[in-house]
Amino acid sequence: MAQHSEPVSGGIGASADASIGARTVTRRPGMVTFAAVVIFIVAGLEALTGLLAFMGTGWWVTSTGDLVYANLMFWGIADVIVALIALYAGIDLLRGGSFGLGMGYLFAVLAAIRWLLVIPAAPVLAVVVIALCVMVIYGLTKYSDQLAST
Repeated sequence: MAQHSEPVSGGIGASADASIGARTVTRRPGMVTFAAVVIFIVAGLEALTGLLAFMGTGWWVTSTGDLVYANLMFWGIADVIVALIALYAGIDLLRGGSFGLGMGYLFAVLAAIRWLLVIPAAPVLAVVVIALCVMVIYGLTKYSDQLAST
């Protein structure tokens, strides 16, 4: 025997005015979404460099043979922490949280400073990541007033 139930008000066929608990949806600015996606990309690069630092790979060596960092374990842990900050900031930005805005700024500034130190070992990669961090800062500052008001 199949059981039948009565239709619930506010379902698929109901008007938007009649739905219970309806809230207005505000669109997230495209630059904020762009900044969150770039944060995810740079977080992946940070996690990758953290993994490479834990493994002790040789791309940390400059063309003259000098090490960029003497303590790879410290920088591996620092990279993983920065990647986790970035991951949380990107998720919170996509949810519309203001905490992600502050963490996004913190991440972008820390990552840009960190990659300035890598320029002797990997100049092209460092410049690309610094440019991505600058684009994150731009995307966050362009619409920060809309994010803070939500």
